[in-house]
Amino acid sequence: MATHPLESTYGLSSGELLDAINARFRLKVALEGAVAELQMAKHIDRLIGSVIERYEHHDLDAYPDFSIWVPGRNAPLLAECKNIRESSKLGGEAYRTGGQIVAYKAETQKTRAAKDDASSRFYGFEQYHILGVCLGKKTGNWSDFLFVRTMDLERHAEHSQKLAVMQRVPLPNAENLMPWYADLGELIAHFDDPPCRPKPYTKRN
Repeated sequence: MATHPLESTYGLSSGELLDAINARFRLKVALEGAVAELQMAKHIDRLIGSVIERYEHHDLDAYPDFSIWVPGRNAPLLAECKNIRESSKLGGEAYRTGGQIVAYKAETQKTRAAKDDASSRFYGFEQYHILGVCLGKKTGNWSDFLFVRTMDLERHAEHSQKLAVMQRVPLPNAENLMPWYADLGELIAHFDDPPCRPKPYTKRN
């Protein structure tokens, strides 16, 4: 088996590199972000030749993770990938009723804000069109995703043209997932349907 370039660069075996990631929380979080993006790319790739013509996967600051070209559209649909929240010191990692988890949470805000504009940390509705949320942290299967149009997400309570920091994500076995989709192709097929009215964010337990 050929030596991976990272093994040659750092003088460590693949096992040692993986152990180093596993032992360091921040490295593991970064890896999980990359895993989610690669799994979402597989969902997109399976649709090429049907509802998708082609796509590009980006690794750029302040730019969505994917550009997706759909037949009949001059401009690509932009898509962002997020992991489901695993834990949180502020309000928990899920929505609960009577102690039972009834929905998950996804955090939709940037890592930092611009120096003179605190609201710049929040995503605007125009910054991407589709959000894909990987459920792997909860289900154990990192290919499990739910997808939603950005226009159907909750709005920030104080900035109506921005997304709320926390978004409610239905459980994958929920009777009604709407406005979320388990199938990205189905979402794209219904992309031009009238929007579900985005609601202002209200705190839920």
